Amino acid sequence: MNSTYFRPQPELFGLRVVKYIRCSHDGQVLHGDTLEAQDALLDEFIKVNRMVLIDTFIDEALTARKKFTRRKEFVRLLDGVRAHNFDMILFTKLDRWFRNIGDYHKIQEILEANGVQWKAITESYDTTTTNGRLHINIRLSVAQDECDRDSDRIKDVFAYKLKNKTYLSGSLPRGLKLDDEKHVIIDPEWKQFALDMFDRFEQTNSKRGTLLYLKEKYGIYLCYDTISRNLRNSLYKGMYRDDPDFCEPLIEPERFDRIQVLGKRNVRQRYSNRTYIFTGLLICSSCNHYLVGQTTHRTLSDGTEKHYPSYRCNQRYQSHSCDRNRSYREDYVEEYLLQHIRPALSEYVAEYEVTGTNPVRKNPAAEAAKIRTKMQKLYELYMDDLIDRDTYKRDYSAFQEKLKELDSIVVAPSRDLADLKKLLEQDYEDIYRTFSPQEKNAFWKSFVQSITVHEDGEMDIVFL
Repeated sequence: MNSTYFRPQPELFGLRVVKYIRCSHDGQVLHGDTLEAQDALLDEFIKVNRMVLIDTFIDEALTARKKFTRRKEFVRLLDGVRAHNFDMILFTKLDRWFRNIGDYHKIQEILEANGVQWKAITESYDTTTTNGRLHINIRLSVAQDECDRDSDRIKDVFAYKLKNKTYLSGSLPRGLKLDDEKHVIIDPEWKQFALDMFDRFEQTNSKRGTLLYLKEKYGIYLCYDTISRNLRNSLYKGMYRDDPDFCEPLIEPERFDRIQVLGKRNVRQRYSNRTYIFTGLLICSSCNHYLVGQTTHRTLSDGTEKHYPSYRCNQRYQSHSCDRNRSYREDYVEEYLLQHIRPALSEYVAEYEVTGTNPVRKNPAAEAAKIRTKMQKLYELYMDDLIDRDTYKRDYSAFQEKLKELDSIVVAPSRDLADLKKLLEQDYEDIYRTFSPQEKNAFWKSFVQSITVHEDGEMDIVFL
């Protein structure tokens, strides 16, 4: 760099200074605002003016419109201001410091109260006069408006891409891929992998078991979090962002939603060779936390070892937030449910058939779909310059408010009780006793949502 780029300013000699550097995105490379470019300019300025560098603060990939409390390095810089660690803050341009007028003035009060100055080394500002402060406000207003316009343009581009079913970013899970136009399509090479993943989890309700099954069948490395994340990825049912028809579904949307319910009740267990039958089902009535499985080992008089699986509330031992000190043996819970589940299920079906015939409020989904269609047409009018920006924003906001109102309306879904009625017609108790622990767990979770366990061992059953 040419050493004559900056002229020495004797009044700055010897000042203790810090560098503040910020770059929000790669597009600023075009304007010379990269982190490296800013750092080089600041170093040259400090050298020419014989300043003492105390520290450097770098906020990378953060916009100046972001609340300053969320800019970590900026918060650290303010700590240094209050501690009087330096005399001046240096940055290349004012928009590296702030693009938000309100936050700028808040910080300016802190700087003035602690006798700290700031300087934009490639621009000239004067904070000591009325005209100088007005000039700063005008520049900040322009920068804030530019930032807002950039944000709106980006949102418009994204909206246009989503309208054309273009995938925006991120990697795709196995079973899906992008075509040449960045549309999400089913990957025939990995389609069966995805189907096996959903099939296995639905059968076993075990993410770890699903992981081990896929690793053994396909011979690839997988981790628990990957399986958990893929099972929740709505692209598999054809949905992306708020578009339920973004791409061709790999599995039926209804089945995907049903699997999500199973996943929410799936509690990750510590590694153990034992499968607890009621994992993710039993809830403590005292604190509403799930009971966890434990096994007590005892050696009998003949030398054989006996194992007694049971359930307890871990909140008493972990955080002392629950007073439940009792544990419940698995065989007790199992027998209790086998004795009480049939009458409870019969009562549930009878009550549902009575209440289910009552008239209910019309489902708002159809109305919401109409509004979204209107919003899409509104966007097309705006993109074709048939309406101005103010009209677009006003009408768009009105549609958003209507959608919020519709989203707040809760309509009880209609349920098909055929499976439950079929279960009641069978002698499932005898068949149940032939199940493995994992099969028993899947059996209960197929129609039971939760079981609240009271202190005395009584239980309240909630069906799906």
